[in-house]
This record gives sequence, C-alpha cells and structure tokens, in this order.
Amino acid sequence: MITIKNGLVLCGFNLQAVKTNVIINDEGRIIKLSPHDESGEIIDATNCIVMPAFLNAHTHIADSILKDVGDGLTISQLVEPPNGLKHKMLNEATDEQLVESMHEEAKEMLYSGISTFIDFREGGIEGVKLLKKAVYDLPINACILGRCNEYYDPKTTVEEARLLTRELLQYCDGVGLSGVQDVDSEIIMQIAQVCNDEDKLAVVHVAEYYDLQEKSIQLTNQTEIERALRAGFTTIVHATQPVLQDLDLLVENSPFIVACPRSNGMLSTGIPPVSVYNEVGLDVALGTDNVMFNKPDMFREMEYTLKAMRGTYQNKITARDILKMATINGFKILGKDISISEGNVSDILVIKQKSEDPYLSVVNRSSAEDIVNFIMGNQM
Repeated sequence: MITIKNGLVLCGFNLQAVKTNVIINDEGRIIKLSPHDESGEIIDATNCIVMPAFLNAHTHIADSILKDVGDGLTISQLVEPPNGLKHKMLNEATDEQLVESMHEEAKEMLYSGISTFIDFREGGIEGVKLLKKAVYDLPINACILGRCNEYYDPKTTVEEARLLTRELLQYCDGVGLSGVQDVDSEIIMQIAQVCNDEDKLAVVHVAEYYDLQEKSIQLTNQTEIERALRAGFTTIVHATQPVLQDLDLLVENSPFIVACPRSNGMLSTGIPPVSVYNEVGLDVALGTDNVMFNKPDMFREMEYTLKAMRGTYQNKITARDILKMATINGFKILGKDISISEGNVSDILVIKQKSEDPYLSVVNRSSAEDIVNFIMGNQM
C-alpha cells in the first residue's frame, strides 16, 4: 500500500486540481482519494503536482541511430519509403546497433516521465522483435505498430497483404503505415479491415504537408484525410494540412488525431491546427515523432505546442488542454483510462510545482529534472 500525501492532484479525465491524498494498493489500483486518510508507505508530495504519466503517441524510435543526419534535405528525401535516407541507413545498421539505440531512447523516455509510447516499427516481424528485445528489461510500455516491407512491392496481391497482416498482428499491437499514397489503395483498405476485425490499431500518416494533399486530390479527387477515413483508419498521425471538407469529415468520423508539432516545425511542414481540432471536440494526442530529428521529450512537446497554437491561431487554447493531449488523450487510443480516479490503475508522476497555475507549471516550466517520483501501476 502507498499513500501519496499533501500533493495537488490532477484528478479524472478533466485533470481537476484537488488537494487530496492518493491511496494505492499493492496491485497498483487507486482505492481511495481522500484529504484525510492514509495507509502504508508515505510519499510526501508537499509543494508538488500529482498527475498521470505521459504517453508519447507517435515515435520512430529506431531512427535514433540517425540523430541530426540529413538536416536541410526535404522530407521526402529524408523519410519517404523505400528509398529515403533513413531507410537506406536503417538497412545498413546491424541488429545490435538498432537494439542498443532503441534501448537508450526508451530509457530516456522513461526518465522523462513517459510510461508508454506508440511506435511505428519498420522491418516486419523481425523489426517488431528487435523493439521488444530493446525494452525487455525496462518498465516502460511499448505499443508496437508493425509494417511489412512487402506492402510496398507492386507485385503483392490484396490476399497476400491480408495474410501478411494477420501474421504480423500475432507479434504486435497493430499496423502503422507511412502514408495512403505509398501503398495500393485496395491493400490499405484490407490492412485496416484486418486490424479492425482483430481489434488491433490501424494507424497511418496523413496530410503531413500540403504537396501530399494536392497530389492526392489530383490523383483521386480525395484528400489524404478522406482516403484514410474511408479506408477504415480510426487513428491518424499529423493532419497538419487539412483542406476542403477535411474538418467536417473529421468531426463526422471522430478519429483520434496524433499531432507532432515540433516535428512539423523541424521539417518546415507547417503548424497543425491542434487548437481547432480541440475546439470542435476531437481527441488530440501528442507525439514527438522521429528521433532522427526530435528528442522524445513530452515537456518540450507540450511547451512548443501551447506557444505555437497561441502564436499561429491567436486563440486561447489552455495549458490544461495541452496536458490532456500528453496524458489522458493518448491512453484513449489504447482504450485505457489511466486518470487518477478511484478504482483505476494509473501511472503517476509527482512533479515539483513551480507556479500557482498547476497546468502552466507543468507545461510551461517543468522538465524531467522536476520529477520527484514515478509510480508505474499500468503494465500492458
């Protein structure tokens, strides 16, 4: 039994700030929120904020072997499959190099308060196995979205793609596709259908930059966002450049949107309209994207997102909104409620409070060095 005592606790889905104690049993379940009760080991959270741990909703962790390589190249030159710079360099790396590099980045995420990350893992089943090996001895949850190299082979049939996907899903949590224009449209629909049938995640990059949207409209008379939604994807990554009827389609279909503002900034692809998505009631989660050009740090991601939204769209998105995107909303993608509520199993951070506003304190002023305790209750 553990009691986190004297802290300002961000409770429930809305992260309501309440002065209370959090009592956790030996199975990691929150059995009581009470300002008066305590039991077992005491964690003193005086002058601290008690909050859910971070979920990094989009990473390419294997690309950590390529840190800061290729700066100045276009996004297609850097990451477009199968011949982007990253793919060439990943193919040249040994398994040992990849495992060691992924292990170090997973440790870095853990030390910065990230209990769970959702990774796009290339290399088919063997690629998935390498990531599992990399995090085997770490208390961090890796939601692994695999991808078959054969998807990109024009000789691959629809039925072959279905069989490949079924086999892949025996080893991972879903499929993460590079885009809707990299793979045959019929194959993409089959991948999403197999994932949905097997209750696995089907996730795809869409509308990361305007040229992709323009090309998609020219070729199919549909935007990338429209194609992804019609194919059956319920989680999309980026949606940086919505056009035409995209916003209406998003509201109608209510997918999860994973935004990666720092990545978009680094690659000069724009500022995703996170505040607009938030205003219309869409669930937005934050991801740090490719470790090739971004440190996987949710504190940095939150601060950049808050200020980029206010500076670009000149509206009052709140620090609480941003904090939900880095915590509660990401876990929704996995079908998990890790909010600090009675009966829940939660991953919990205790962070020094640096200002009177607890949300701005975390989003605007905190870093990994301010974490004073990390209680991992949720294990996938």
